[in-house]
Amino acid sequence: MRLGVGLRWLLAAALCAGLLAAAVVAIGGGDSAAQPRGGNADAAAGPGQDPPRKPTTAELDLLHRAEQSLIRDCMADRGFRYWPVPRLPAPDYREFPYGIDDEAWAARHGYGRDIERRLERGWKNSEGKRYLDSLPKARYEAYGDALYGPSEGGDRLKVTPPMGGTLSHSEKGCVADSWRGLYGDVRAWYRSIQVVNGLPGMRVGRVAGDPAFRAALAKWRDCMKRRGHVADNPPALRDIRLRDTGRGAQAKDVRTAVDEAECGRTTGLSATAKRLDRHYADVLYGEYRTAYDTARRMQSDALPKARGVVGRN
Repeated sequence: MRLGVGLRWLLAAALCAGLLAAAVVAIGGGDSAAQPRGGNADAAAGPGQDPPRKPTTAELDLLHRAEQSLIRDCMADRGFRYWPVPRLPAPDYREFPYGIDDEAWAARHGYGRDIERRLERGWKNSEGKRYLDSLPKARYEAYGDALYGPSEGGDRLKVTPPMGGTLSHSEKGCVADSWRGLYGDVRAWYRSIQVVNGLPGMRVGRVAGDPAFRAALAKWRDCMKRRGHVADNPPALRDIRLRDTGRGAQAKDVRTAVDEAECGRTTGLSATAKRLDRHYADVLYGEYRTAYDTARRMQSDALPKARGVVGRN
C-alpha cells in the first residue's frame, strides 16, 4: 500500500518521531546472542547479560500514546492545536514486502487502495486538516517549526543509517521534546531508533538476493503467468495494478491479489520469504545489536513515564 500526500502529512509526526520505527524494534530483530559488529553502539548487553526484551504491542501502543500526548501538550504551550495520530494508519493496514501472503486479506482489500481511500476521506474531513488549512502562511510555517524545530541551524541530532548518508533532526520542537520527556537522552534515542529504522529495507534486500528466494520467485512467476499475470515480482505486479484507475480497478485488484497470494502459497514463495526474513532479522540483529538493545532498553525504561503521561489524560 502507498499513502497519498495528505495521509503522509497526517502521519508525518509519527514517522518523524520514530513511532512506526519503534514497531520495527519489536518485530524486526531476533534474539540472537551474536556480538555487535560496527559502530552503532550505545548500550548493548554486556557479556553474560540477557539482551533487552522486545516491547509488546501493548507497550508500543502505550509509548505511542504518551509521545503523542506530550506533543499535543507541547504544541498547546506554543499556541497551536495538535491532534494525535495513530501508531498505525488503520487496523487493517498491512505491508507485504515480499508479496501478499494473506488470501483472506487479498479477497477483502486487493492491493489496499480501498483502505487508502478511506483514510484519505477521513483526513480530508478531519478537524486537524481544517485547522491547518485555516492558518496563514507565516503561522503555518511557525506550526512546522514548533512541531519539528527549525529546519536549519542550531544543534542537530545526526546519525549515519545502515544504508549510508546522514539523517538529522532539530533538538528543538515538540517532537524532540516528547523524546526527551520519555527517553531522556534524546541523542542516544535518535541514533538507535534511526539505525533500526533503516534495517527493514536492508533485510528485504538481503532476502530478495538470496538464491532460495530467487528460485521460489521463478516458480511464482510461472504460476502467475498461467493465471494471466505477467510481472517480474510482486512489487512490480502491485505497481501495474495501482496504475489502473479505471472503472472496476478494485475488483481486478482483488482477483489479481488473490492469485498472487495463492501462487505464493503453492510455489513456496511465501514460506521461503518468511523463513529468510527471520534468518536475516537475526543476522542484522547480530550486526546492529547495540542499536536494537539501546532502543529496547530505552523503551523499557520509558514505560513508567508513559503510564504516568497517559494516566493524566
